[in-house]
Amino acid sequence: MKILIVVSNFPHPGHPYSGSFNKQSVVALNEFCEKIEVLAPRPYVPPFFSFFPRWEAYKQIERYSMLNDIAIYRPAYLQVPRFFPDVWLDRGAFLCCRNQVRVMHKQIGFDAILSFDLVAAGGLAWRLGKDLGIPAAGWATGDDMRHPSGSPLQKVVVRALQQLNKVFYQSRELLEISASLLSQPSDLIFKDKHVVLARGVPDPPNISIQKTRDLVRSALGIKKDHIVVMNIGRIVREKGIGEILEAASQTTSQHPNIVYVLVGSHPAFDQTTEIQNKINEIPYLKNKIIILPACGPGKVWELLSAADIFLFPSYQEGMPNSLLEAMAMGVPSIAFGIPPILEIDGGKQNLLVTPPFQIRELAEAILKLAHSPEERKIIGERGREAVRARFSIKKNMLEAVRVLGLVHRYWPQTSKRKIKILPGL
Repeated sequence: MKILIVVSNFPHPGHPYSGSFNKQSVVALNEFCEKIEVLAPRPYVPPFFSFFPRWEAYKQIERYSMLNDIAIYRPAYLQVPRFFPDVWLDRGAFLCCRNQVRVMHKQIGFDAILSFDLVAAGGLAWRLGKDLGIPAAGWATGDDMRHPSGSPLQKVVVRALQQLNKVFYQSRELLEISASLLSQPSDLIFKDKHVVLARGVPDPPNISIQKTRDLVRSALGIKKDHIVVMNIGRIVREKGIGEILEAASQTTSQHPNIVYVLVGSHPAFDQTTEIQNKINEIPYLKNKIIILPACGPGKVWELLSAADIFLFPSYQEGMPNSLLEAMAMGVPSIAFGIPPILEIDGGKQNLLVTPPFQIRELAEAILKLAHSPEERKIIGERGREAVRARFSIKKNMLEAVRVLGLVHRYWPQTSKRKIKILPGL
């Protein structure tokens, strides 16, 4: 198949790790497709906006780049933050990208369009599909499904759910949200065009775990007898960063060898500065919490080799890929019992699940694993096997291609349109 992938974010020089899971999915899909190209619209940056850190990062985005043999196109679209976001992300982005995609389609002849995200890419995907006369699918990833009732962005999602020809969901919970938005029973829409399929994560690389562990811990100044509790993700409230600080306060006082490593800092896009200030206000935490910048997938595996426990108290997820990566590495993990986590666990104790927002129980779970190397090993192995069986990115992307192939096979040929390139665009 020849597929056009539409994404709202993809790694670029101004933010090298933005959309890293989109990149991993694209690379995996490319193994099973004749041709993959990526459309990643970039916000147009007026000259007088470039002194803001985030807009300075946008300014560095290239219009065109290559990822191995995959072309990445980034046409600019107008975006005014906080004002009519539905217009910029939906119709506005379509009008700005339409001509570029028509040129791409004339050269490639896409069989289908697939968006990662339904709000910032889904509206663009189905509009492009109708413009080109080919089927369009979307993948619900998490936050794209959660907007205030009746808000403009929720209406964008509902239109995407109605107009897309196939919808994938990272978790069963996202399907339930979709059913609620469409006012239909989830079992009914499940039988139609809706598929629960996590995107999954790659297999860990073949590295020397002990050697890498020693090198990473040495570079971070972590002693051999220290218990490293690691979190990888954005430094924001929704990912449970506040809960991590509270748990750290409770556990480090009872187990002096526990050290926390938080990976994912990007001050222009998160709350790193605020969190660092809070840590500085608590003297006994200063030497117990290490904050590291966001990094690429290769570095993530190295850092995970240094971890004894992976802590993931996020309370709003579609499917937590960084948690799946930790489990794939055999790192025993602890997470809040939100629906996607319960789906991963499946009642088989693939990880330790604690009630959301209950810091005492969270701290007790950390201390329990910190004091028991044997239990860490058992839970780590269970987690590794669960990810191999159900969350392999290669297996799941192959299944996605199979499903899209069926959609394409039964797509009416008469719906394909003659594409005109608009002058002056």
